[in-house]
Formats: sequence, structure tokens, C-alpha cells
Amino acid sequence: MTRRKSFGVPAIVCDAEKLSQVAIIQELGHFGIPVVALSSSSSAIGFASKYVAQRILSPVASYDPAYIDFLKSSVPPGVLFYSNDACTENISQNRDDLISAGFFLLISHISTLGRVIEKDQLYRTGRECGISVPECSLVDSVDEVQQRVAEYGLPVILKATNLAGGVYRRIDDCKDVTAAFQEMRTLLASPDHSHRSAHLMVQRWISQPGRKLWNFNACVQSGEILSFVTGERIRSDHYPDGRLGSILLFGKTEHNCRIHELNSRLLRHLQFDGLVETEWSEDPAGEGETFLYDFNPRPSGNIRWSFKSGVSLALQYYELALGLPPKLQEMKTGVAYAKVFYRWSDPIEACVSRRFTFTQKLSILKDDLLAVLRCRRHAVDILDPRDLGPTWYATGELARFLLRRFRQRISRVLYAVSIFPRLRPVQ
Repeated sequence: MTRRKSFGVPAIVCDAEKLSQVAIIQELGHFGIPVVALSSSSSAIGFASKYVAQRILSPVASYDPAYIDFLKSSVPPGVLFYSNDACTENISQNRDDLISAGFFLLISHISTLGRVIEKDQLYRTGRECGISVPECSLVDSVDEVQQRVAEYGLPVILKATNLAGGVYRRIDDCKDVTAAFQEMRTLLASPDHSHRSAHLMVQRWISQPGRKLWNFNACVQSGEILSFVTGERIRSDHYPDGRLGSILLFGKTEHNCRIHELNSRLLRHLQFDGLVETEWSEDPAGEGETFLYDFNPRPSGNIRWSFKSGVSLALQYYELALGLPPKLQEMKTGVAYAKVFYRWSDPIEACVSRRFTFTQKLSILKDDLLAVLRCRRHAVDILDPRDLGPTWYATGELARFLLRRFRQRISRVLYAVSIFPRLRPVQ
């Protein structure tokens, strides 16, 4: 994609500590757009980018209603880039007020967001337009969970209706119902999650072996997809107990007409506006159902994947928010996304997982190394050769994480050695 002329209106990027926002900062910076980065932390990784013209510390979280007053009083007007679900809801709830204050936005009405952010509502919306979704039901007690287990059969998953990051507990045995329910209730009430006011639901488990997982990222106006990227999720993270996490570790772009058609149907039904990521599970033989299992009405954490695929969703959003006409962009296929540097990564998952053979681990490490070497074509976390500040930041964070893991391993070994003499039988 060719570099365009510089723009005068700044981009206001909320929550500069998030992976999606770092990618947006760098992408807009490449086009000469001045970037104002906001964060509640002075050590936000996005602040390390050379493209940030102004760094502003926020005294409140982006989900807090007081954040709107902070924007109007302390931030120069510009094109506003929201971040996670809670931030998106807050911005949407107050979009008219923000537009009156001089900000530019492309965002769905709060009533539309209410139909997709809560999982039970999303699945209801999917059924309205003939899209397959997992069966689910809200639950408020252990007895209700047990009733759903009897109805759906095992396994099921007990999950929050609107928490990101794969927050759920898989139930494989009836005797685990009480512990899973109590654990999830405690988690929802914790300081990190209580502001989401999430509910619990039981969802029928969709067996993943033999199915393909897909990501769909797009910029949408009045329900019409203007630009999009479709990619297969080749590797995701797994918890130590084998549960599937939500972090995309490695994927490749590929066209999928069925996924595109389903997204078109859903987004038109919603008359959606803004950036969006949806996630799907597909029978690769084409004989079974294609399930919608997630809808993120905001920039995806892997939005860099879209940029390297030749589709600048951030630039299109910026121009549409300013009222400029859309420009068609075409996705390149075969573009890999590799999570190598930023926190839990593909190489770390491969090294610690017992699911892979030694040969498979070597193959994964080879994939990641090739992605890094070919980073001008492939998307690698926060790696940008033209703006290495965030990369050094993430590398240091990763090094500290690995050092902690190494120290923990050494401590366990030393402890085992220290108690060994006590374990030997008395002569």
C-alpha cells in the first residue's frame, strides 16, 4: 500500500498499553497521521512508539463514565480509536456528546452493541439471521447448571457472558459442577472483572478436533463490509489442563466465501458501524455447521495481521470517521500472523506444551523464525523495523517473564534436591 499525504486531524488512541492499539499507532504513523496516545499507565508499551506526537496519562480507566469528561477536558479533538469491549460501550453510550465536543467516530449505537457483546444476546442475534451458534442458557445457581448439563450432555462450558480472554471452565464430570460454579462466581466478583457486570451461562461444547477456526476482521459502515481480512487460526494457546484459550498464536490469511457470506448477513442484520472481529468454527469437509462463537465490536488484538495483508482497517476507519469516501482494499493470501515477542507467545507455548512432539516443536519454532525474518510481509506481534521502541519494550518484558520462569524451575529443582536425603530409607 502506498504512503498517502499527511493528515492534519490527530488520531486519539485509547489504552495505549494494548496490543491492538500499538499496531494502530504504528500503522497510522506510517501514513503521517499525528497520534495522541492515552493510557492510565506511564509505562504503556504504545508510549514507546516514535509515532506518538503526544502522550497523555488518564486518571481514570477507559470504561469509567468519568473517562468521557477527561476526553473532553484534557484531550485534543480528533478521530477517536476505542479499544476493548468496555471502552467501546462507554464511548458508544456517549458518542453524541463526544461528537458535539469535536471528536470524530465510526461506532455502533449502544443498543446494537448490546446485541453482540453479551454472549447470550450474540447467539440470539445469530439465530435471528439463520447463523448457527452454540446452545446456551443463563444460570444463577448450581442446580440450574446441573439442569443444563442434563439437557446438553457433557462436556459443557461455564462461562461469563461478556469477559474477554477465554474466561470459562469446562465441565467434564457432574461432580465438578459446584466447584466450577463457585470459582466462576468468585472470578466475576473480583476487582478485575466486577465492572463488567457479567452473568454466567452454560454453553454446549463444540468439539474442536477436525474443525477449522477462522478470524474475520473488517471495517463496516451501515452494515456494509468495506474492507476485510479472513484468516485461519492454525494455533491458539492452551491452558495447562488442556482447555483451549483465546490467544491467536499463529495463523494465515485465506479466502473463505462461506465465512464472508455469513459475516455479510450478520453485519447487515445489525446495521453495524465501525471496526469488528468475528470468530468462527467450521467443518473443513463442508458437511457440518459453521458456528459463530465470538463477536468483538472493536479493533482486534491481531489487527496487525490485517495491515500486513494489505488492508489498512485503521486508515479506512480514520477516513470514514472524517466523512471521506471509502477506498477498496484487497487482502493478500498466505500472510502469516506469528505471536513471538508479546507476553505468552507461540515459541513459549510450543516449548512448554506436552501436546507437541519434539519434531512438531521444531516445526513451530521454524515457522516463527521465518515469520520474523520475513516480517515485512508477515505480521509479528509488535515487530516493526521502522519503529523498534515497542519491540524493545516487549522483548524486555518477555525476558523478565522467562527469567522468572527459570528461577521458579531452579527453585523447584533445589527444593527437590534438599529434601532427597530425608526421603531415602533408613539403613
